[in-house]
Parts: sequence; C-alpha cells; structure tokens
Amino acid sequence: MTMGSIGWFIAGSLSGLAIALWWFAKPNKNEQQAVPVEISSDQLDDFIKALPGLVIKLGENYRVLFASELAKNFGVVRDGRVQVSELLQAAKNSRLDQKKINLEIQIQQNLGKIQTTIEVWIIPLNNSEVLVFGQDLSLLKRVEAVRRDFVANISHELKTPVGALSLLAEAIDSAGDDFESVKKFASKISVETERLANVIRDIIDLSQVQADAPLTKAQKLSVEKMIAEAIDSVKISADNRNISIVAISAEQISLVGVEKQIVSAIRNLLANAVAYSPEKSQITIGATRKSGVIEITVADQGIGIPIADQSRVFERFFRVDQARSRDTGGSGLGLSIVKHVCENHGGEVSVWSLPGEGSTFTMRFPDRSDQLVEEKVREIL
Repeated sequence: MTMGSIGWFIAGSLSGLAIALWWFAKPNKNEQQAVPVEISSDQLDDFIKALPGLVIKLGENYRVLFASELAKNFGVVRDGRVQVSELLQAAKNSRLDQKKINLEIQIQQNLGKIQTTIEVWIIPLNNSEVLVFGQDLSLLKRVEAVRRDFVANISHELKTPVGALSLLAEAIDSAGDDFESVKKFASKISVETERLANVIRDIIDLSQVQADAPLTKAQKLSVEKMIAEAIDSVKISADNRNISIVAISAEQISLVGVEKQIVSAIRNLLANAVAYSPEKSQITIGATRKSGVIEITVADQGIGIPIADQSRVFERFFRVDQARSRDTGGSGLGLSIVKHVCENHGGEVSVWSLPGEGSTFTMRFPDRSDQLVEEKVREIL
C-alpha cells in the first residue's frame, strides 16, 4: 500500500467513524423520516481496535480502556495512563467542550535524539469516553528522504565497481589468446562483482531501514538467539582468518523490536570487527540489562580508530582507511545501517577506540520487555 493509499484509508476510517458516531448520538426529531444506525458498544470497540496507527480509547478519569501496540511502543501509554501531558490535556478539553481536536505532538524516544512527530485527532464519544487517533508523520518524511538518498547512494557508490568491470571486460577482450592474462582479469572481475553485490545489498538494506517504522510491528525477541544468528552469518569469513568470536551468555535478556533489523545491526558490527581485526585475534560480543537499558557490545582487538574520525564512522560511505576498505570489499554503509536501526528502536550507538588497541561498539536500546508483558497481562485480565 502506498503512502497516499494509507493516508486516504486513515481519512476514510475517521470519516466513517465520525458518521457512525453522529448517527448514534443524533436526536431523532422526525420519527417517520430519520433512520438511526444501531451501533452496539461492542461493534464500536471492534471498529476502534481495527484502526491503524496510534489508537487510544479513554474512559472515566481518563483511564486507558484500549491502546494499540504503537501507542505502547512509543511510550505514549504506560501503566494504563497517557504519559504525554499535552495529549492528555487535549483529551480533557475535547471531552469538556464536546469538540473534535486536531493537533501535532512531538514524542522523544527513550534514548535517541530524534523526535517523532504524530498528528493526532481527538474525538469525544458517548458515556464520557474519548477516542485518540494518531498518524506517524515521521514515516512520510522518512519515505521522501529514502527516495532522495537512494538516488544519491546509487550515483555515488555504484560508479566505481561498474567502471572497473567495464575496464576489465575491455582488458579481457584485448588479451585475446593470452590465457594467463585472461585468467588474471577474470579473477578481478569476480572480486569487483562481489563488491558490487555487497554495495547493492547494503544500499537496499539502508533504504529499508530508513523507510521502516519498526515500533509499529515490534515483538519481544531473544537477544541471545539474535546474537547467535548474527555470529553464524559471519563465521566463514572469521574462520578464514582464524578469528575467534566469543559470545557471552545473554540468556533471559529480551528486546522489543523487529528481529530482521536487530540481527542486521549485530551482523554489521561483527562483519566490521572481522574486517578490521588481525588474524588469530578475538572478538567478544555480549549483552547486559541495567537501569531500563539493554546494551549489546561488540569488542575487537583490531587496528582501532583515530579519535578525530570516531565522530564520523557512522556516516554513509565514510571510511577511515580507504585502501583497507577496498581490500575488504566494504561498502561504507554497514555502520550507518547500525545507527539507523538503533534510532528506529529509540536507541543509540557509540564507539570507544584507540589506534592499536581495538574498538568497542555499543548499541543501547530502551528496555520495553517488562512493559509489553504487563500490557498483555492487563489485556487478558
């Protein structure tokens, strides 16, 4: 479904709800002409629960009667209460004045520095109840940014391997019957083809991560399982260089998010560590939970990163060592993907490093697992 289609669907849902509520509350001044629509409380609840986006139904004392997963994951609703004071006040005004209210609110994710903009409609219902409906405007902005960035990324990064392949093809053609030259150029074509495939994969992954809104489809995930999956994906390249990957047990640690994105972020950190570590060295990965934060840390014994470059390593296409990047076939997008995954989940990523001492990358995510369990239990009860 396109963004335009989603917008029309949301608008249609609100219009349909407004019409239904109008008929439900409309005084019957003419018994012979008016045909009121009969809507039961259960039917109305079913309709509200089917609405997409951020949805909250408030009852007496503005207690939350229903909240969508997005409302919980964004932290708008917690412990059965609306946590955003501006939104709560608007709901009170809507009920007191019996008027629909439309406004935009800014939601600061727990650890990240990027705010999420939500457009909210508040509609007073019967029985002193209030409906809050929100649409994530940040998603629209992300889609537009992805469109621009995708073109920029393609033009910036694909021209190098494509140009190399073209030159190698000409060299093979010129080599004629010189078998050794043809063999040498063919092997280089294989390297450039792999580099091209890696760049295309990373550009697509970055575009998907930038465009996605993971908190709309978050699940409770096992951190230990995701670490094991990421290790398995880089095991061959690590074994080829006799690099051992030691995983510290992360049993009992859960993270609320999208599995594909989190695994991708861990895999990129491990792949980066393997690429910039010497042979027969060790990489350590583990996870901890403390003070409402889940940390996933990847530490290597590699060449390290100069202090002056550490603030730029998460930029797209930035490479500390251009020559080494060419040798490893890196696209320069891996750490940027990690950064976007963390921000999408309301978290952040940081690096500690000293040249010759190795590097330690730490992803930090808000711990929402207990909140998710509490909400599920409350729904069952």
